[in-house]
Amino acid sequence: MSASSRSPRPDGQTPHVLFVHAHPDDETITTGGTMAALVSAGARVTLLTCTRGEGGEVIGEALAHLEGDREALAAHREGELARAMEILGVTDHRFLGDGTAGGATGGLHARRFEDSGMEWGPDGHARAASDMPAAALCAVDAEVPAGYVRQVLEELHPDLVITYAEGGGYGHPDHVRVHEATTLAALQYRAAHGSFRPGLLYVDTPVEVARAAFDPGQPGFDLTGFDPVDKLPTVAATAPLAVAQDVDAQLGAKSLAMAAHATQITVSGHFFALSNGVGQRILDTEYFTDAGYPGPDAASYAPAGSVLAAIPPAVDAPGAGTGASEAPVVGSALAATDTGGGAIGREGASGAGRPVVTDAPGETGTAPRDGARQETARTRLGISGGIHVGLVVLLVGVLGSLQHMNASVWMRGDTGSVVPWGLGLAVAMTAAALWHLATMYRSARAVVIAGALVSGIAFLLGQPWLLPGADYLVTGTWRSMVWMFSPVVLGFVFTLVLPSLRPGARE
Repeated sequence: MSASSRSPRPDGQTPHVLFVHAHPDDETITTGGTMAALVSAGARVTLLTCTRGEGGEVIGEALAHLEGDREALAAHREGELARAMEILGVTDHRFLGDGTAGGATGGLHARRFEDSGMEWGPDGHARAASDMPAAALCAVDAEVPAGYVRQVLEELHPDLVITYAEGGGYGHPDHVRVHEATTLAALQYRAAHGSFRPGLLYVDTPVEVARAAFDPGQPGFDLTGFDPVDKLPTVAATAPLAVAQDVDAQLGAKSLAMAAHATQITVSGHFFALSNGVGQRILDTEYFTDAGYPGPDAASYAPAGSVLAAIPPAVDAPGAGTGASEAPVVGSALAATDTGGGAIGREGASGAGRPVVTDAPGETGTAPRDGARQETARTRLGISGGIHVGLVVLLVGVLGSLQHMNASVWMRGDTGSVVPWGLGLAVAMTAAALWHLATMYRSARAVVIAGALVSGIAFLLGQPWLLPGADYLVTGTWRSMVWMFSPVVLGFVFTLVLPSLRPGARE
């Protein structure tokens, strides 16, 4: 069955999305904005957390006594998670195996899965710890937690399930195990019910976004006191980017929810750091891959009435490269998948997701504690942005035209050379203005149009019919020709040299 032929819930019930995460705080850093957006749109949201993060590092002296005390830390992180969910508006939260709500039904006994911890492998990726607790999530085969996830699916009958990709970010064993268990449970559920519900999305982040998020040159980074990253581990996605969900409107709630995980996260303005103190930007867009994404016709993949269609569109252009083949980015997370099976059609055939999370020493995350990824914040253009661009264009166009002919004569003996400092100043002012617009809006279209408009103003100010007697503003000299054409040329050059404006980057 094609994506376009799938239908929304036949019973007309409110769309339901299930998030499955390994440890407390994973859900907020990687999918908190999407969760809040879904709640705001009226969808039902359930969070299923598989462990309590017993092995996590602890930030700050006030709570340092919790580190190493697995039981006490688990209890504390339960409270942090409850506060974070309250902020995001999620009222249905469960722990895997914790009574019937956690899937302990249908012959399965209640049990508690614990944080498995991890260690670093020679390839720089995380791998299973050589010594882990007997109750660790990774101490059992994936079929065991999958059985509990399956029971949760049987209870909720969700339209969409969101979890990690097969790479578990950078290889954290709990993330990998949750991916395996959730995918297996969804396959079993669909086989039993003969239905294309639920769809399945995997958390992922484009490499370019990760690189920009850790850029210490971002405005405001130096005020946080956070450290710059030394190395950015990346895992290439094996599936095309299917969803880029804009969560700019939920960024405040997401930041507050992240701050609620005080043992794991320090938030400072638009940035945050984990226990290693390495700063990164808080994502205002959350990305997902889907191995079942058909591409390239995004419209056929998001039929009207699909689960996430209620969320405002995020983007209208292809997303940043993921290291895999390019695919159109669907307008919103819910619109990007429907009641269809999505990635469930092929077990484990997903992109290598890179959620940013925190738990056992040096563990969880898109990249580890020295390598998670976020996206450089951007400001929407909108009406106020359009006015701002217009004022910048008018100011630069008029001032540049007035001064571009100014020059001085530099005498060297009996020979004089004309120094066109007015032209240099006009071009420099234009370059600074376009750079300003590029870094603020990250829109190639806006930068090119702004450059063209400045050139247009220069041309108009040289027309006698527009301003009789003042056509000297732009004369027929070479300086005037340079001034008239340089703004539009600079606009095109910036789209080629600035990473955020290159083809494929999100506008």
